[in-house]
Amino acid sequence: MAGAAVVVLCAVIGCWAVLKGIDELRDVSAVAERGRSVDGTVLAKDKVRSSPQGGTTERIKVRFTTADGTSHQFWATGDKAVGDTVRVRYLPERPGGTATVHSTANDGIAYGVVILVGLMMVITMLLLVFVWVRDNLGAHRRAARSSPVAE
Repeated sequence: MAGAAVVVLCAVIGCWAVLKGIDELRDVSAVAERGRSVDGTVLAKDKVRSSPQGGTTERIKVRFTTADGTSHQFWATGDKAVGDTVRVRYLPERPGGTATVHSTANDGIAYGVVILVGLMMVITMLLLVFVWVRDNLGAHRRAARSSPVAE
């Protein structure tokens, strides 16, 4: 039963990754098509653990101001120093949720990888279910053939 729960959990995570990746790709595409670009300032720098083996990823906290004068802050991966100026791209209708310091090509590739990993998880889980069902049906058929028939 625990194996079934793991399969379901992995399938759900895979579906979430696919849907999240598609949603983020839409934002990346929209930023590429109609996004704005302004200078931002690096406010802080941080390292976060990125793997169980102890690997870390550097990230930066960036502040930028939109054309209407509203200030926004966000975290992004990067290795700039505090006080550095970085180019920020964003959608005017959702500046806080779409801001990035990365090129749209890099973001697109990253979210494409998320989608592919999610698809691989879902397909793998479906194949595991198929194999499990096939093996169980085969075992039931063999058991039915080998059991004595009541006459």
